[in-house]
Amino acid sequence: MRTPRPKSLRFYGASDYATMDPEKGKREPDFSEHGVAGMDSKGDLWFVDWWGKQCETDKAISQFTRLVGLWKPIKWFNEGGLIDKSIGPAIRRDMREKQKFVTIESLPSLEDKAIKLQAFHARVTAGTVHFPYRCKWADEVIEQLIKFPAGRWDDKCDVCGLLGRGIDLMYDAVVSQHTAKPLLIPFTEKWLEWNERNQRPAVRYF
Repeated sequence: MRTPRPKSLRFYGASDYATMDPEKGKREPDFSEHGVAGMDSKGDLWFVDWWGKQCETDKAISQFTRLVGLWKPIKWFNEGGLIDKSIGPAIRRDMREKQKFVTIESLPSLEDKAIKLQAFHARVTAGTVHFPYRCKWADEVIEQLIKFPAGRWDDKCDVCGLLGRGIDLMYDAVVSQHTAKPLLIPFTEKWLEWNERNQRPAVRYF
């Protein structure tokens, strides 16, 4: 069912970084991937942006800070390990230079990729994960998730796994409550009292 994205979301991101050196048994290097999702007031995840490319680490870091500046996420998840420790200083330096900051949470590194995706799969099965309709990057993420673990690539799956594992560290969005103006009959006593109490001159700007 196609549902419009909620207006109130708290944004979170996750990254899977790769070097340009192919891993053992592969002819090509992995992709560096960044995903951004918002959590609504019910705890559902709504994916809003994605970036992925086979590139040098500095280019991937630059795209990370771009997304941080664009979406203002509350927290960003990386997988702990050698790559995270080696590029951590470069990530923090890029945030300082561009003045775009986010709290980075390094989750424990796991070898079993199926276990990494377990929490995310549970959310998908419960119908609490949403992707944009007719969106190229969303189709690519879904295709990789469907093919896992038999697909050629699994870097997008790693990002989804990080977001799934980070669910317990996320907070639901807060929906603002607007006080509705009561229905009043003009020029009655209640109408006059309401106007005297609530109507103020509007501030104008130039």
